[in-house]
Amino acid sequence: MNISVIIPVHECDDNVTPLLTRAVDSIERQKDVDTLPVIYVVHPVAIKECVNGWKDSMIRKHEKFNFENIVLVENEGKTDYQAQVNLGVKLVTTDYFSVLEFDDEYGDSYFKNASSYTVAYPEIDFFMTMMIEVNEKNEGIKMTNETVWAQQFVGENGEMGYLNANALKQYTDFKLSGAVLNKSEFENIGGYKSNIKLTFMYEFLLRALNNTCKIYSIPKIGYKHLATREGSLFDDYQKNMNVNERKFWFETATKESNFVNDRVIDMSGLEVVVAEK
Repeated sequence: MNISVIIPVHECDDNVTPLLTRAVDSIERQKDVDTLPVIYVVHPVAIKECVNGWKDSMIRKHEKFNFENIVLVENEGKTDYQAQVNLGVKLVTTDYFSVLEFDDEYGDSYFKNASSYTVAYPEIDFFMTMMIEVNEKNEGIKMTNETVWAQQFVGENGEMGYLNANALKQYTDFKLSGAVLNKSEFENIGGYKSNIKLTFMYEFLLRALNNTCKIYSIPKIGYKHLATREGSLFDDYQKNMNVNERKFWFETATKESNFVNDRVIDMSGLEVVVAEK
C-alpha cells in the first residue's frame, strides 16, 4: 500500500469515539486490497487518555486489523486541523497520504481506485475524490468536487478532470478531505497554513496551482463527508462568522496563495461580529 492515512482528532468523548470507530471501520472493509494502510491518529496531548481508551476498545472489537498499523501521535504544539495534518505528514513514509476526518468515511473501493490512479498518473501531484456530503441522519445533501468535470471547467490541455486556477476562482467549494496527496510535493509547497481560517483548503489549492502542481479529480465517489455535525469546525464557522469575515478569508486566501510560507495575517481592518447562539 503506497498510501497512508492521517486522522486529525481535536476532541475526544463519548460522542466522538463512535464516529472515529466508524471512520476506521471504513478502512477495514476496503475491497480488493492486499494490505491496509498505516493510520496516523494525530491528537493533542490533553486528550491522550481518551484516545488510548478508544484504541484499546478497537483492539478488543476487531480481528482483521493489525493494530500496530494504527499509530497514535501526540501533538504538543498547535492543535488546529492544519497543524495536526502537517505533523502527521512528517511521519508518513509512503509516497502518498490521505486525510480522513474522524467523522467521515471512505467508500468501500476507495483504496483500490486511489492506488490505480496513482499508478496510471504518476505525474499528478494531488488527486481529489468525488465526495458525497451527508447530514447527521446520513441523508445525502450534495456532491462536491464533481464540478471540475463540468464542461465549462475543462482543465489542462482541454482535458476533463484537471483543476485549473480559473475554475477555482469561479467555484470555491472544492474540498481536500479524502484527497490523495503526494507527500513530497505537499511539503515542498508549504503544507497547510495554520494562520488561514475557513478557507485554508481553498488557499492550498490556489498555492498548488501557482506552483505548477497538477491536480486531478478522480471521477468516482470515494468519500462520504459529514457536513452538518453540531460543534464541528465548519459548523462553528457557519454560526460565528459574519459575511464580512467570510469575505475577508476568501480574499486573504487569494493573496496568501502567492507565498509558500505561513505568514501572520493582519486582521486589524476587519470588524468581527460573533453571532449569538
